[in-house]
Amino acid sequence: MSELAEHFRHESLAWLVERLVRRAESGKSLVSGILTLADADPAQRRAMDDLLGRRSTDGAALSVNLAQLASKLGLDEAAMLVLLGEVRGREVENLRARREGAAKSWSAIFEKWERHFAEDEVARVWLGALRGEGLLKRFAGGDLKMAEELLGRARRIFSGMPYPGVLLATIAAQSTGDSHALDRGKPLATLCFRYLCLRYGISSHSNAAARRDAWLAAGVTVDDLSAPVLCLNLPTLAGSALAPWIGWHVERGEPFYLPWRQLAHFEADPAMGEVFVCENPAVVSEAAARLGPDSRPLICMNGQPTLAVRALLRKLVDAGMTLQARADFDGAGLRILSTLGGAVEFMPWRMEVEDYFGGSGTRQLTGRPHQPSWAGELVEAMAERQIAVHEEDLIENLIKDLSW
Repeated sequence: MSELAEHFRHESLAWLVERLVRRAESGKSLVSGILTLADADPAQRRAMDDLLGRRSTDGAALSVNLAQLASKLGLDEAAMLVLLGEVRGREVENLRARREGAAKSWSAIFEKWERHFAEDEVARVWLGALRGEGLLKRFAGGDLKMAEELLGRARRIFSGMPYPGVLLATIAAQSTGDSHALDRGKPLATLCFRYLCLRYGISSHSNAAARRDAWLAAGVTVDDLSAPVLCLNLPTLAGSALAPWIGWHVERGEPFYLPWRQLAHFEADPAMGEVFVCENPAVVSEAAARLGPDSRPLICMNGQPTLAVRALLRKLVDAGMTLQARADFDGAGLRILSTLGGAVEFMPWRMEVEDYFGGSGTRQLTGRPHQPSWAGELVEAMAERQIAVHEEDLIENLIKDLSW
């Protein structure tokens, strides 16, 4: 260690060293500017006077002109930086310059991948969001190489969309070599989910249902046994693959679940003509208990209609079925029917103003109800009455409609 470095290690000059290190790390000059120490003690003042070779000074505040200090020591910016490294026992780095360099490197990556995604407008929007939110950098742990790897894998997955009905684990294995790479919570899975939401107009609220719908929109099944559709007395075509199994339930008036895996094999029986659609499983339970095999065909959305529900309903409509659909008289119920209306045509089932007032609901309605195109008068009535009426409150009339 040099004699000058030894001198700077004196405890009375520790404040000066710390200030100079902070300036160096923030990218500020070490040979210009003024440093001031308030309430300097006599030892600190004497050490500074000795270092500058000046007569003793006094006063509460101690000021150091860095240009004079550099001149007295005969050091330029680079030499001052080396000196501080000697004093600290480790290299003093310009952290500001490092941050700026890293920022330029990340900008270069995004600019590069914008060119790779030149033909995919959705991907460019997606990439811009990742850049603005810092999500890619966080998922990559600040590692530029890892970031490139994630983007490359995502691009391979995007390029295959839409898929012809494959399992998510298969896509993960083919694109990454790891069948679990697209499991929920994995970085690549989250990045892809955000892209899917943009591409297919799906809610970006990350839950199991939204994730399942997002991948289904791309022709990928998260789990071909998940999100089954609850049905009652929904017959399939005689002689079709599912006829024995579904027929057993229809003959006995027993509800059954139709998983996505089996949905592809479902063939609608045109003889049913009209199919009813409800929001809550309680309606299916009541219809099965009271009517059994004498209930009309009934499908339950069980909340917001999943892609599986929508796919089944589209099959029915394409086969010539008429849909009668309803939900609760509340904000969520009207939003559900609005979503459904964007997927298939249906006739509102007991969703008129008189049906609303005929319900025995007592729950307070919160907020102004969502307004589907056909529900203007209904929304006004609900806003005025401020009472939510659920399907269970109308069960007698619903059961009457479901009776053959």
